[in-house]
Amino acid sequence: MSSRGKGRNPEFLCMGFQKCGTTTLFEILRQHKDVVLCRDVKEPMYYRVEGLWFFGRKWYYKLRYYGHIAKDDPRRCGEVNAGLTFTGCAKKICHDFSPDTKLIFMMRNPVDRAYSSYKYFLARGFLPKGCVEMDQEYGHAEAFDRYVHTVLDDPAQEKQIMKSRLKYLVFSQSKYYSCIREYLDHFPRKNIRLVFFEEFVRDEKASCRELFDYIGIGEDESLDYSIRANEGNERATSSHAAWIFKIIKGFNYGFYEFVALTYWLPNAYRRFKGFYDRKRQEYFLPDEDKSQMLPQTRKYLEAYFADEVRGIEKLSGKDLSELWYPAKEHLNKAGKAKDGTARCGCSPQDAA
Repeated sequence: MSSRGKGRNPEFLCMGFQKCGTTTLFEILRQHKDVVLCRDVKEPMYYRVEGLWFFGRKWYYKLRYYGHIAKDDPRRCGEVNAGLTFTGCAKKICHDFSPDTKLIFMMRNPVDRAYSSYKYFLARGFLPKGCVEMDQEYGHAEAFDRYVHTVLDDPAQEKQIMKSRLKYLVFSQSKYYSCIREYLDHFPRKNIRLVFFEEFVRDEKASCRELFDYIGIGEDESLDYSIRANEGNERATSSHAAWIFKIIKGFNYGFYEFVALTYWLPNAYRRFKGFYDRKRQEYFLPDEDKSQMLPQTRKYLEAYFADEVRGIEKLSGKDLSELWYPAKEHLNKAGKAKDGTARCGCSPQDAA
């Protein structure tokens, strides 16, 4: 093997979606002896932020993220990046990558993903300031219901969801079929693997073995499958704290995930990271609100995402009613459980 890195294109991309297990998969893959991932970070920002493309592909695959990999390195080179379904990503990736690149999309019940995403991004200042204040007053379940109707009942905002995906992450990242369809115009269906979060967490080892076979690597008996990453069980102390931390996190994205200060100036980044960690402790508290989604919110979102689910069923050849809506099996026509209690809007435990 060459001792000097020359840079190399990733041969597989796990492209999304957020809050569907991608961080856990990343932590498993990075242990594998036959896999090499991006240097220093999980999610390269190059393809996620259109304004960064002026740096050129050389910055992406040779200088910044993959310059540590020799071209004759026998390991499979890959990237796990849940943001590669943002606006414009598909067009750029299809232009720069071979159609033989293997693509992986991780999905979960779109309604549960939306609620998990709401709580995760609420704490980090990515939602309007009023959402944080409303959440503190009413709690997650009621505030989420209000936010959902504020956006989806407004035709002007609803039309912008897929045009301004970063602004509407709660909804845009649950529109799985719309996002994947953009890649189907350029990549063959056989090079697209769909992974369902509920099956993944049920048996991570079996799911990973299937992915290893798809990627073209063998099993590694030394892997730790007990990892649970990026659960996001925090809440901001105030709307002001969420807004300030969003700015600080923006600097962290710049320093850590794009400029790679950890590589070029490790001592400088270490000082910034100390500041970042102190502010995180100051601005966040453990999230003790375990309220489940309101049944009416769940019903409303199930209807909203129905076409997306049908699209994924057609694409996967899988009936998702049992996987994503098992509670419906226990309901009678009156909408009540067999024991006579009202339907519960429960969702899987929030995870990466």
